[in-house]
Amino acid sequence: MYSNLERQDIITRFIHNEYEQIFCDKCMLTFLTNVYHFDAQHVLLEKRSLGLEYFCEAIKTLKLSKIPKVERIIVLDEEDNVIDPPPSKEEVFSGRETDYRYIYVIERLVHLSDKDTAFFNKSVKDMDWKNDSERQQILAIVEQQYGKLLSVEISYLYDFYAKHSNVLAWDLHGDNLMQKIDSDEIVVIDPYTRRS
Repeated sequence: MYSNLERQDIITRFIHNEYEQIFCDKCMLTFLTNVYHFDAQHVLLEKRSLGLEYFCEAIKTLKLSKIPKVERIIVLDEEDNVIDPPPSKEEVFSGRETDYRYIYVIERLVHLSDKDTAFFNKSVKDMDWKNDSERQQILAIVEQQYGKLLSVEISYLYDFYAKHSNVLAWDLHGDNLMQKIDSDEIVVIDPYTRRS
């Protein structure tokens, strides 16, 4: 957790464009996210959508572990004004899109191999279009290939989506799983988007 002083320093440096942008086509296209170098182990994310807010609420509610370390630092409007207090959970889950920029520090990750990306695109991507039996078969294959914990947590994330399907759309696919640099552990990063 960052202290208020550390947060203020990050905000000031971000507003003054002191962080070098990392140009990653997958991040920009998949997550609607700008990525900036923060330090050797972390990057800054600037998101103009609520997907990561939904995910952070799921992390807190479900106590997940197959996730990256992520912390929201601040919410800004287009004129770099701090939104304080930030939007409440009720506002985030209202179904309305945001006009704000959500700034996070997240541990540095790498994208999956083409083989792993293809696997998740063929399996978990369209779980919301499957019946319960088909979803269980998909999760069994994930467990066989990548371990029980990842399979279980994907099922928890799906249940969270189903509970909030009036607002959320299921958006887990091969580009929304990444690997930790130090351990190669596969983690979920951004499994939801706003239902349009």
